[in-house]
Amino acid sequence: MSLPSALHPFRFGDLPPDLVRTVFETSAEASDHFASSISCLSKEVKLWVEPILYRHIRINNPRTLSLLHRTITSGISSKSASFFRTHARSIYVGNRWIHGVRQVLDILSACSNVTRLCTIIVTPLHLDAWRVGKHDAWKGLRPTRISINPCLFMPTHRHFRFTAGGTGSTLTCNLNPLFTNVTHLEISWILTINVTVWSWPSLPLLTSLTHLCIAATPGIEPVDCAVRNLREALPWLPPALVVCVLALPQVTGFYYRDDVKQIVLENGWRLDPRVVVAVPNEYYKRELMKGPDGVWIKGEVVCRWDDERDRPGNEDAFWEDAASMVQRRKDANSRI
Repeated sequence: MSLPSALHPFRFGDLPPDLVRTVFETSAEASDHFASSISCLSKEVKLWVEPILYRHIRINNPRTLSLLHRTITSGISSKSASFFRTHARSIYVGNRWIHGVRQVLDILSACSNVTRLCTIIVTPLHLDAWRVGKHDAWKGLRPTRISINPCLFMPTHRHFRFTAGGTGSTLTCNLNPLFTNVTHLEISWILTINVTVWSWPSLPLLTSLTHLCIAATPGIEPVDCAVRNLREALPWLPPALVVCVLALPQVTGFYYRDDVKQIVLENGWRLDPRVVVAVPNEYYKRELMKGPDGVWIKGEVVCRWDDERDRPGNEDAFWEDAASMVQRRKDANSRI
């Protein structure tokens, strides 16, 4: 039973509505979990908080994917048809083995105005209808920051041409409008079965691109593929590009390999002043624990998250660290 208004410890009626709304919106921005809780207080609070709750969408498990998909596609939803297109600004799919690519595409279709898109997920080889170049969901997206894997693209669309003209084919049916506005781009290699090449000569067409990352998920083949593609990309780095990162995955336990130091030293700034190698935090700390034998890693790499689910809170710092390392080297060389 609710308290009489005279005894209620916090009476909203005593405050201006705009102040009450500001209190709830500020609280919601501080914590996703708290935002979800306070959205249940009343219909009015829900209307205030939900645009914040769905501003940054993180999908790390099948349950989250299923619930979000149901919310977006439900015919009896209380949200307007344009709600997600208006309010969703970033989508992160943190589990690359997640099942439900079709559901992800339905979500992307509804959230076509996102500025950040991270979909490093595996698409089975036989599901061509869901790839870039086949499915319409990809055609409406124009994010500025993209993290994606090549196996999501049809072979005809593994390039950066988003408008007719430039190098290569000018067939409009093979264009990639997904890359129209990109400034920060990560191409992450997962499966290397029939997906090992990319059209790097088309890279200069990305005139807005300032930050590039060529990454690999755990495994010998993806790492070797990423290194090979880095070297193929080097002659085509655009003049405006600030930094190009080679991001290595976890290399411990089941994915152990003993040539990481060699990979770092042979594929970093010695190839090009703008190239930086990134390693997981765990690997960096393991090397430092070796004492004098691990000191080599200082100044050679930047650190990245250990788990893909940690990307959303650390991505900006990663890009800033990589660009700062390039600038420090440039400053040091200018003093010589």
